[in-house]
Amino acid sequence: MSTRSKKKHIDATESGELDMTPMIDIVFNLLIFFMVITDLTQKDIVELTLPIAYMAQSDEDNDPDDRMILNVDRFGQIKWRGQNRTLGELSAILAQQKLLYAAQMKRKNKPAYEQFAGGKATKLYVLLRADKDTPWQHVQWLMTIMAEQKYYKLQFATAKFKKGLDKHGWAEGEQDVLGGVDQDTYNALKKKREGQ
Repeated sequence: MSTRSKKKHIDATESGELDMTPMIDIVFNLLIFFMVITDLTQKDIVELTLPIAYMAQSDEDNDPDDRMILNVDRFGQIKWRGQNRTLGELSAILAQQKLLYAAQMKRKNKPAYEQFAGGKATKLYVLLRADKDTPWQHVQWLMTIMAEQKYYKLQFATAKFKKGLDKHGWAEGEQDVLGGVDQDTYNALKKKREGQ
């Protein structure tokens, strides 16, 4: 190192100045990282009208790493991570996700499979978000493919019932669901509507 560069280095440190270039680089890298991560998590959720369930429970206690999310729109189109998928593609995706999950659990020293009478099944579960107008046949096909791939844990996403009745005595937003009222109240409201 020449005396001139030594002097320049000493002068910069003595004056208390810092080179902010590396700090700016780190901040921009963090910003890009969080933008990419946010985008990936949003691709799992598709805008659907979920069926209403009176006894719906939130899954806040479940680890997001232990599940994959599948969406089925009202036309039966399967969407995974924002992309339309066929049943054949879904079978390959389930097989791949099972292997990735097993590798992830191995790194964490946790079991990835559960034993049962007929063999073993993955602990990875599927959160199925099906539109309330999706024909049941499409959901049945998905469940068949899941069983073939040894996925036996399935959760159905539902909307929580908003308590209250509209001016006609129906559950808010739904005219064909029993929710928010007990059977006796529902029957009384039904008789009252039929009598009008």
